Amino acid sequence: MTFEQLDRNFPNGFDDAEMTAVSDDYVSRAATLHVNLRGNPPDRPNSQQYGRAVLTLLELYYFAVDPPDLDHLFYPSQSKVVFDAMPEDSEQFPLSERLKPTLPQGAFCCRFYVHDWNSFIHMAAKDAQFSWLEAGHGQGK
Repeated sequence: MTFEQLDRNFPNGFDDAEMTAVSDDYVSRAATLHVNLRGNPPDRPNSQQYGRAVLTLLELYYFAVDPPDLDHLFYPSQSKVVFDAMPEDSEQFPLSERLKPTLPQGAFCCRFYVHDWNSFIHMAAKDAQFSWLEAGHGQGK
């Protein structure tokens, strides 16, 4: 599944999601992100409730983390960072113009805007998998 397909599965997408941990394994070409997000439709009483989940990127091509901007460099320590997922933008990540044509068909590129850093995480992979860690979340659209 591409990240775009996965993002459309949730009523709020990956808007105002929270990332609590990231690990990447370059030998197996995978990245694992622990996230909290709202997975319930807006018309439900629990629509603002966050659930814990794991997002795994398989056949990882790149995972590039921009440093925080200078105003956010010494931001207070937190147990999570808030992000929005969006399509890649060659103005924000100029290297993507050269990388994207070299990726195999079906691969996806996306980025997370990290509010707490005022910067981005850029990634490309062949497949994305998602699983809830708690029951009762993610009723989908």
